[in-house]
Formats: sequence, C-alpha cells, structure tokens
Amino acid sequence: MNNLTTGLVSVLFVAAGMLSIGIFAIAWRRNLASALAGIPLMFGGAGIAFVGVARFSARAAAQVQPATGPRVIVGVSGPPVGQEIAVLIAIVSLAVVALGVALAARASRSSTQESPR
Repeated sequence: MNNLTTGLVSVLFVAAGMLSIGIFAIAWRRNLASALAGIPLMFGGAGIAFVGVARFSARAAAQVQPATGPRVIVGVSGPPVGQEIAVLIAIVSLAVVALGVALAARASRSSTQESPR
C-alpha cells in the first residue's frame, strides 16, 4: 500500500481555497443571511492554515537538535498552539454568525412592522 504524504504547501492550498470560497460567497450573495454562510468558510481556512503551520514547524523543530546544552525533546505534534488558535477561530466564527443572524432577523422584523406615529 502506498503512503500518502501531505506537505505544508498542500495544507496552505486547501486553506487558501476555503478562504477564497468564503470571500466569494460573501461577495456574491445579496441576502445578508445567505452571505453569512461564507464566514465559517473563511475562518475555517484560517484555522487550517494555523494548524498546518504549527504541525510542520513542530516537526522541523523536532529534527533540529542544539549542538551544545541540554537536549530538548519535542514531540512530532509539538505544542498545540496552532490547534488552540484554530479552536479560538471556530468559536469566534460561531459568535460572528450568531450575531449576524440576530441582526438580520431584527432588520427583517423591523422592516415588516410599521413604525408608530
């Protein structure tokens, strides 16, 4: 069986693709509620980029050992900084979409009601 290796360039291409699809969805849609569907794609692309860079930078740091001084052992996965940032981005994306849906619902409700005089 052949093993599939994924490099940093592949991860960044997927992240850039998701980011550009999200930007396209926001720019193309006329309705605010449907345009909000592009925001999680944009944030997801940014999260994938953070996780990919963190993974491959940790692997490179594990291969380089200092010439002098104590030997530092770093796991292949490295510190979970990229994963933590990706989770934070996902939470912020969820909050932005919830706020946008609430604002869109409020705008549609206020436009259908007549203002009292």
